[in-house]
Amino acid sequence: MTGSRIRRPEIVGTEPTTSLSNEYYEARNITNTADALNELPQFRGSVSQRGDQASFGAGVNFVNTFGLGSNRTLSLVNGRRVVSSNLPSLFSAGGPGVQVDLNIIPTVLIERIDNVFVGGAPVYGSDAIAGTVNIILKDRYEGLELSANTGITERGDGFNYNVSGVFGQNFDDDRGNVTVALSYDDADGIRGSERQHVRDNVGFLNNNCAPGSDQPADDGRINPNIGCNTGPDDGVPARVLFPNVMSPYLSTGGVITSAGFGLAFGRDGNIIDNIFPGTNLTGFFGTGLSPTAYDTADQTNLTATLERFTGNLFLTYELVPGLEFFGEGLYYKSRSIEEGNNPSFNTFVFDPGVSGGLTYDVATNPFLTDQARQTLTDLGLTSFNVSRSNEDLFDNGTITESELKRGVLGVRGDFGGLFDRRWNYEASFNYGENEIENFGREINQQRFINAVSYTTDVNGNAVCTTTPAVPVAPSQAVQPVADPNCVPLNLLGVGVASQAALDYISEDVVEVAKIRQIVFNANVGGDLFDLWAGPIGFNVGFEYRDESAAFTPSSFTLNGEGRGAAVAAISGSYDVKEVFGEILVPLAGPENNIPLLYSAEAFGRIRYVDNSVNGGFTAYAVGGTIAPIRDVQFRGNFTRSFRAPAITELFLPQSPTFVRPPDLCTASAIDSGPVPETRSANCSAFLAATGNDPATYTLLAAQASVAGLNGGNPNLENEKADSFTFGVIVRPRFVPGLTITADYIDIEIDGPIANLAAADLASGCFDNENFDASDPVNGNSFCEALGFGPDGQIPNDPSNPAVVSGFVNGQSILFEGITGALDYGTDLSGLGLPGSIRIGGDMLYVKRRIEDITGVAPQRSDGIRGDPEFSGQARLIYSLDNWGMGIFANYTGEQLYSRFDRGPSPNDTREIDELDDYVTVNLNTYFETENGFRFNFAVTNLFDRIGQKYYGYIIPGSENDDVGRRFSIGVSKKF
Repeated sequence: MTGSRIRRPEIVGTEPTTSLSNEYYEARNITNTADALNELPQFRGSVSQRGDQASFGAGVNFVNTFGLGSNRTLSLVNGRRVVSSNLPSLFSAGGPGVQVDLNIIPTVLIERIDNVFVGGAPVYGSDAIAGTVNIILKDRYEGLELSANTGITERGDGFNYNVSGVFGQNFDDDRGNVTVALSYDDADGIRGSERQHVRDNVGFLNNNCAPGSDQPADDGRINPNIGCNTGPDDGVPARVLFPNVMSPYLSTGGVITSAGFGLAFGRDGNIIDNIFPGTNLTGFFGTGLSPTAYDTADQTNLTATLERFTGNLFLTYELVPGLEFFGEGLYYKSRSIEEGNNPSFNTFVFDPGVSGGLTYDVATNPFLTDQARQTLTDLGLTSFNVSRSNEDLFDNGTITESELKRGVLGVRGDFGGLFDRRWNYEASFNYGENEIENFGREINQQRFINAVSYTTDVNGNAVCTTTPAVPVAPSQAVQPVADPNCVPLNLLGVGVASQAALDYISEDVVEVAKIRQIVFNANVGGDLFDLWAGPIGFNVGFEYRDESAAFTPSSFTLNGEGRGAAVAAISGSYDVKEVFGEILVPLAGPENNIPLLYSAEAFGRIRYVDNSVNGGFTAYAVGGTIAPIRDVQFRGNFTRSFRAPAITELFLPQSPTFVRPPDLCTASAIDSGPVPETRSANCSAFLAATGNDPATYTLLAAQASVAGLNGGNPNLENEKADSFTFGVIVRPRFVPGLTITADYIDIEIDGPIANLAAADLASGCFDNENFDASDPVNGNSFCEALGFGPDGQIPNDPSNPAVVSGFVNGQSILFEGITGALDYGTDLSGLGLPGSIRIGGDMLYVKRRIEDITGVAPQRSDGIRGDPEFSGQARLIYSLDNWGMGIFANYTGEQLYSRFDRGPSPNDTREIDELDDYVTVNLNTYFETENGFRFNFAVTNLFDRIGQKYYGYIIPGSENDDVGRRFSIGVSKKF
């Protein structure tokens, strides 16, 4: 049983546990192991191929128990560790750690998945703070099973299919078995532009009044019943939702800044009108703009393309009685493509020191159309500056290829121990390696500047030059140099650049990560001697683990030859020597005939860890169960667990990054926060010192990310978690087949390793009582780390990043909740009905969550968006001999925008105070033919709930399923 190495069926249920069987995957036509887990309420915030992908390592699936971080969930296969797919980089998926990509597990091989909450560290070691996911595979299969699945969304995209098979055969009078499994998946990705709710570009803008009025203009706001903001305490929010939120300052064809932003280049290079400033311009964004204004819909990844192949081999052979050899082999190959990412820019809006707007001479520019040249001339312009987004050059989406190899060799069996007992043993050697390659296409900055610096030769042709009539980008560090291979790049229009020019400016880069894991484990266990209630069980063992990882950027990236600063390589390793033991003591049993004490047992577990980087640590757990009657059993335990620092957290060199700090001093946020009076006073001093109007101030870095610097910390200590659980299991005799469990869980993590995020720095600056009002730009160390300029903005200069942060041991993370499960199965013949039913359910109530990294104004975050207080899944399955159906309903409770400054929607702080609860429904039906084929039809998101609707739009941040309703069909046959 997962959570213990003691081989005793009686210990099932000593800790909160849920299990998924292979029947769940068959019913839902799920071919991705993590997808089924993520439908359970205990998993939230997992990393998947949905949504924005990491710059390095797209398409992975890391599960996240209780939303405490995917690096605090330990994933095992057959009780053993697996080499990670989380490459060592600041830009990898999920938090730094040794997370296992569950894409590597073919669902055709799954027997069941055990999820043990809290108590795994003394048995399995580091990372099992929130939970342990143990995937039990069919490693001794007999027969042949073939299956195929395919699916598509209601909107005709997201096509996917899987073909898989497993074959197993016993040999040598059943002393040996060989099992082979193959699986291939191909799933098409979906861009945001394929969904209306993304194309709507809904966002928050200033809630302005019409000029000379205290009423809003007819400005296109989504809720026409909200008045304009006339000041604090008027009951009206400072910002409200608008559709079609775009930026008038740039476009794909190029906005002509020299003409007051009122003109832009159209697709064909002719000049067209560009509406400016539009309506309710807030920072860089507004609404009521031209269709050509910059929007982000096409750069949004809803789900990444993922192609993967998995091969598994298992071999077992009994050499002699009591000695069995076993081996496992895994080969995994995948390719993931991110469907859209932010393009490069040439504009004053983003990083003007590296990718600022481009200036050209009107008279000599060879790419101006006659209409464009005449228009500019009529305006009296001799030169012009262009501000554009470069999505027409090439796609910036990440492509990641991963090749993982893993092998396990071992022996196991039993022998005669003390006191005439049979003891069991197992020794295994586990080796895994993973090579991850990231492919991307970047702009070569030197060649780009060469290509946009051009003139006309004597024949009227465009040619590159180092001395254009007007300096193209005089303020940028890189200036044109002579290059005989240079090809002039036309950016005056959409898609007008020649392929030769695109080839010249682009650089195909490959970043490589190599991860290796070596594990040796040996343990022995069994029964020691009998007590009055039964034998004492034990297990002791030793484990050695070596983890190493290296990330090597391309020379192009190492040297900073693109738009960003140089990215340093990283490599590191550590090894761990561990000894562990556990004991299970029966205290009472049915045969003891003790009144009001049907059974009782206690257990203790301990693990000492010697880490080559940060020394020793002891994890342990104590607990037990007690059943006053046969029908009711209580259980509880206390566990001290830990997470060791990851290679990235320890060894990352100071590396460039991009951050987007929240805007805490705007009119809509200045009176909010955990202590509104503190934030208001600090922000007021800051705005006064920087000469900003509190009614209109916008932190531009909150809309467009700025350059930062981040690095590792070799002095990090282990995270230490003290966890307590107490629960009950009810199996009433008068309802055979019914099991109900409920468990209270309390987890307190001391010294959580965290990368100080921009949000932490912002809160540490403005929500901090320690604030120097005489120098508010540098009010405290957190303000200094944000690098504010004298104008109250954060400079964006990759060559000299303003925001500086890194990895630290924070203060604490607290989680408190209740998890429950129900399972009931019965035959309906007693009611005179055919078939049988199985009813199941899981629920999670989050009572409290506090993440305190900086020690400044810690605040509860439970119940806010992404972390509902209540969530659950209910399952109803009806089966006959050759057909059946299932209904799976997932409930998500209300979610707050903030726990502070609440009021009816709308209120003085925000337009929407909370999101409604909702239910999504999935269903399936299957039938089996006389010749053994099984056909299964499934629908996911039956009622096509994308998010919460609001005056005909989807509220941003309320999305539960960007993809929408989808259908799948599966067929399988067992031989």
